[in-house]
Parts: sequence; structure tokens; C-alpha cells
Amino acid sequence: MLGFSHGGIHLSFVAQAAAPGNPDPMRELAGLVAEMRAGKEGALDAIYSATVGKVFALAHGILRDRADAEEIACDTYSQAWYQAHRFDAERGNVLSWLLTICRSRALDRLRERRRDQESARVDLETIDNLPDGQERPEELLSLLQEGTRVHAALAGLSAERQRLVGMAFLRGMSHQEIAATTSLPLGTVKSHLRRALGELRAALES
Repeated sequence: MLGFSHGGIHLSFVAQAAAPGNPDPMRELAGLVAEMRAGKEGALDAIYSATVGKVFALAHGILRDRADAEEIACDTYSQAWYQAHRFDAERGNVLSWLLTICRSRALDRLRERRRDQESARVDLETIDNLPDGQERPEELLSLLQEGTRVHAALAGLSAERQRLVGMAFLRGMSHQEIAATTSLPLGTVKSHLRRALGELRAALES
């Protein structure tokens, strides 16, 4: 089931192919686009019902995710409604126009995914590359500036581990200095920091 809203009206359809038996479906669809330009929402309903199966199939083929494909399909028809004036029958038929919009949006979503994955990978590599006992304050500061993902990961640590991580990374204290300041055994300090980094990695990976 797919659905979207435009002009205050919510549309919802089951994906289906164009009805058989139409002698010239592309000409009819072009006429419906002309009606869309005039603001006739029923024309969009008809175009959606006739073509959504192929639009959804293209989005799903690119993204391999049903929820994303449904969203992209809905976005495609929303864009078609607002940009109906851009359709040019001399440059292609309505289905090709819709598939072009769909493909562009799906590829944008794919690039967004890859950017998110790359950001998470860089965050993990930065944490992994911090040298034991020789952490510099600017390393963690640069992580904090990456965005809400790292902030949320740090916030998920216990108060004790947050304090130790702050001492190690923000203040640049060695493990031995932290142990002396907190009166904790050196092994405990190292264990807490090692586990804190493990929790950060797990939170970023999720």
C-alpha cells in the first residue's frame, strides 16, 4: 500500500499495472498530465493508478528496501503534480518522465545512505586510532563536532565512564594520571576506558 498527500488530500493505492486493453495508454496519460496542469486532482489519481507498479518496481530495484521504495514512489508523484508544467510530450512519454523522476530520487537516497555509512565508518576509525594513554583533547572534540550520532553515543555511557573519557580525551590525561586523580586502580581505569570505547563503537555501528 502506497500513499502520499498533496493539496490537503491523502492518496492511497495498491501498486498495480496499467489496465490492459487501452488502445493508446500513453496518449491518454499525456492528456491526464494536461489536466493536472489545470489543477484536476482526479487526473493524478488516474496516472498514479496506471503507472505506480512500474515506478515502485524501479525504486525497489535501486534501493532494495520496501519502505524506502514506497517513500520514493510517493515522492515521485508528488513532484509530478507540482511540476506537471515541465512535462514535454515531444521529449518522451509520461511513464518515461515518471521513471526519470523516480530514478533521480532513488539515486539521491542511495547517495544519502552511503554518506551516512561513510560518516559512521570514519567515526569508528577515529575512535579506534586513538593511541592508548596518549589521547589528545582535540581528537574527541573533532568527534563531538561530527553531529548527533557521536553526542548520543557519548551520552549513553555511564556517568563514571563519561568522566573518565572526558579526563582522557578532553583533558589529555594519561591512564596513570587518571588513576592518581581518581584514586582508582590503574587496571580499573584502563578497563573502564576500554569498555567505554567498545560501547561507543557499538552505539555508532547501530
